[in-house]
Amino acid sequence: MFYICDLLNTASLMKKLNSQCLTALFALFLSCNLVAQENQANIGTPDRSEDSLIVIKPEEKIADLRLIIPPEGFESTERFNGYLHTMAGSGIIMTMIDNVNYIKLDEAMTEEFFASEKLTFIKKESFTSDNGISGIHYKSTFNSEGKLFIRYLVFAGDLNKTLWLNITYPFEMNGLLEAEILKSIQSITLNPTRDEN
Repeated sequence: MFYICDLLNTASLMKKLNSQCLTALFALFLSCNLVAQENQANIGTPDRSEDSLIVIKPEEKIADLRLIIPPEGFESTERFNGYLHTMAGSGIIMTMIDNVNYIKLDEAMTEEFFASEKLTFIKKESFTSDNGISGIHYKSTFNSEGKLFIRYLVFAGDLNKTLWLNITYPFEMNGLLEAEILKSIQSITLNPTRDEN
């Protein structure tokens, strides 16, 4: 059982690791240079027939908490954008990334990425949610202050945006939480209709 100080450390750790993970993902992603072509003749410069390249940069936004149905016992929190289960010392950080699709983000999920984040890769699986949203999730483990944790990195969305879930929980809770976490992943939608409690 986690004490309050363990819970506060877990929330702080999740927020810090999410920020580091996002920075690493964007760096890897931008090194691939997602580009779009724009014909200059079509925007009022008829004397230029060359095409120019425009770099489209991903933009991080706060995700609507209604995009998933959280597992039982997880409640919204002010510590980060997402859900926290105090008794299990577990959390789900939710981020929307505009101007990128999950397939492009998948290209950045290399061995080097996992090594740079001190994550031990376990498995990768594609899925389609019950609401028809396609995505990929990665399961990994990491150590923090002598404790082993499980981390699910989930990317799901459409051509223009990706919902990123960063799900972290103590390894010892895997038997109780994993099925509920996977059920929550299956609930992903991009068009929320339920009211937030």
